[in-house]
Amino acid sequence: MPYQARVLVSQVIPGPINDVWDTVRSFDSIDSWHPGITDCTMDEDRSPVQIGAVRDFQAGDRTVRERLLAHSDVDQYYQYTMEDGGAKTDYLSEFRLIPITESNQTLAKWFAHYDVEEEKRKEEAEHLNHVFSAGLNNLRDVYSE
Repeated sequence: MPYQARVLVSQVIPGPINDVWDTVRSFDSIDSWHPGITDCTMDEDRSPVQIGAVRDFQAGDRTVRERLLAHSDVDQYYQYTMEDGGAKTDYLSEFRLIPITESNQTLAKWFAHYDVEEEKRKEEAEHLNHVFSAGLNNLRDVYSE
């Protein structure tokens, strides 16, 4: 069985889960809370919380296209795949919020697994770790103010 690379980044966000979810729940909101992403647009045939919705955005000099596979306001998470993952194939990512009930804070977890050639495994993992960390760290900073 082939090895599938995995990246998981988590962060405590010092805000109530419903507030954090309101910030991130819409699939097209990523450019409003992630400092490395700009110009997020949606294909016009679906809402940004509808399964099958497609978003395009700029990440540096690269255009990224992703498709929403699952979305839950009840469980406060969504899953998506990349339409073109470059070196990565069979890509699945999940962004999930979990309440920290004792302190009324939020645990954010951003996870991905994918297939990649062995010689690119470290480079791709470092890239995703950087992307996920930048977004979660920015959310932490926004809710720390």
